[in-house]
Amino acid sequence: MSAFSRGCLLRHQCVFKTPRTAHFFLSKSYQQPRLFSSTTLMQAAKKAKPSQPIKQVGPKIKTSNTPAKAPTPAKAPALVTPTGYKSYAMSLAEKTHSTLLYQAPSHTMYMLTCYGTAGFCFTYATISFWSNYILAPPDLPTWVPVAFGGISLLMACLGGWVVLAPAGLVKSIVAVPNSVKMVNGALARPRGPALQIEVELKKMFPVPFFPSRKFYVKPEEIELAHRFVPVNKRVGKAEARERAISIQMARQRELEYERSHIMTSPFRRMSQLTFKMFTELKRVWTRDQMMKMVIHDRNYKVDISGGWALDGGRALDRLAKIKP
Repeated sequence: MSAFSRGCLLRHQCVFKTPRTAHFFLSKSYQQPRLFSSTTLMQAAKKAKPSQPIKQVGPKIKTSNTPAKAPTPAKAPALVTPTGYKSYAMSLAEKTHSTLLYQAPSHTMYMLTCYGTAGFCFTYATISFWSNYILAPPDLPTWVPVAFGGISLLMACLGGWVVLAPAGLVKSIVAVPNSVKMVNGALARPRGPALQIEVELKKMFPVPFFPSRKFYVKPEEIELAHRFVPVNKRVGKAEARERAISIQMARQRELEYERSHIMTSPFRRMSQLTFKMFTELKRVWTRDQMMKMVIHDRNYKVDISGGWALDGGRALDRLAKIKP
């Protein structure tokens, strides 16, 4: 029992005994423990060691034997001057392909009307001259054969005027730079200037296996009688867009009408063909909507009633000369 009681008392003393590291009442002789780094020897070593300056990293400069070049001053932005302006012909000459400027419309009905009317005039002139002048009856007055001979000559002249209507009719106009070797699948001949204009004419007589005539000229050698687009009739982009939309809507209405009235389609076609024939007959006689183009003192005709022209014809107005 005595041993048991001593063990319990010792156990309670260990529990309630304060740890040795805690000091509630510090004596004067007690000194706070110091670290090894705070000794006088270590502090002296730190003071003796000089502080190294921070190195600044900069670009490495390579030394070379060649003398250093002076820095080139920054170039100022190039100013647009009148001397640096590019004309429309120069912009076309810098292209790597040919540029179509004008394409004539179909002239099938025009040709048929032309040769049909010319054939009628020549036939009438021949029959009238043969029957009324060469084989005139002997009992006729003297002035009658002479009058019919004059009429026959007049009809022959009218036939000549009509048959020459397709002469000099332009088929296409193409701007060809000097660097282009092929134009419309054909080999282009060597040219001197930077830009030349290829003018292709329609064949006067539809003879097969004969190519149409082509020749090359400079842009300044072309002279037009007037502009494709008159100055007082030029429209803005918004108005041109509205016109294009209205034309497209009109075509759609005509197409819908054709689809909904199939039985009367042949009669409409015949009416349109007859109207087209009389319109072309008027153009054959009067040369209506045929603009005259002069190249090397020779007259050519450009049909402006249809077809296609670059930028509505303004491209040719810029390149060619306009007759004052």
